[in-house]
Amino acid sequence: MTTGGHRRIPLDVVLDVARARDRRVYLHGFGSQATHVWHAMQALERGDPGPACDALVHWLRTRRSHLIGRFLWHVAARGDDPDPGVLDGVFGGFMKRVGHGWERGELRIADERAASREAGEAVGRLLAAAGGDADAPDPDRLTAVVGTVEPEQHVLGSQLVRLLLLHRGWNVEHLGAGVPIPEIVATQRALDASLVCISFTPPAVAGDVLRFVEAAGGLADPERPFSLVLGGNALRDVEVRGCGGAFTDLVAPGSLAAFGNWLDGRG
Repeated sequence: MTTGGHRRIPLDVVLDVARARDRRVYLHGFGSQATHVWHAMQALERGDPGPACDALVHWLRTRRSHLIGRFLWHVAARGDDPDPGVLDGVFGGFMKRVGHGWERGELRIADERAASREAGEAVGRLLAAAGGDADAPDPDRLTAVVGTVEPEQHVLGSQLVRLLLLHRGWNVEHLGAGVPIPEIVATQRALDASLVCISFTPPAVAGDVLRFVEAAGGLADPERPFSLVLGGNALRDVEVRGCGGAFTDLVAPGSLAAFGNWLDGRG
């Protein structure tokens, strides 16, 4: 009984009754892990992504990687637009734990690849639902260029940025991983993009970020300045600075939620 005098009913009993009455709910897709998912979702409602990340890492360690993609899709697809805070806490939090586990020797290459695959496929589904596979850009919308600089090969962060931009009505040219700096600036100029978003992750260091800013500023057309947004785990303790009149803005928001707020504040 609860403190209010209500009878508690085990979750598995509720799910069995729903199944018997042919009423499918999302928890049925998680089998014996439904209770973990329920508690994780309740914690997310309170703004705590910890239990969700705990569940994701547990499934990775116990070879239930198919549940990872299913859960990531569910938490991000709720509502009309993905919640940047949830993307930060769940997608970002999970991949940070995977990275730390790899560094400590607790996870193998196969584990890291499985985590990246499941997260990437979940984001791919979200992008498709947001119109990321449209045949042609809308000429009435602003354009953003998104990607990473060579030799960076991790694209999950840039794909999440792409997702937020699509949901806010932008055309997005996603360049993918490991793009030379001249090609990034040339694409901005060719598309007359008003925004360029670049992600940096370790082993990139502060010097790599600052060298990119200097090089991109030198290649940019001063007659067509653009906003430059930098993100990723390599941005910690990096003080970004402008480069003449090449950029209308030069910002490093620090999180997807902060990036979303910055976008909304641009008017």
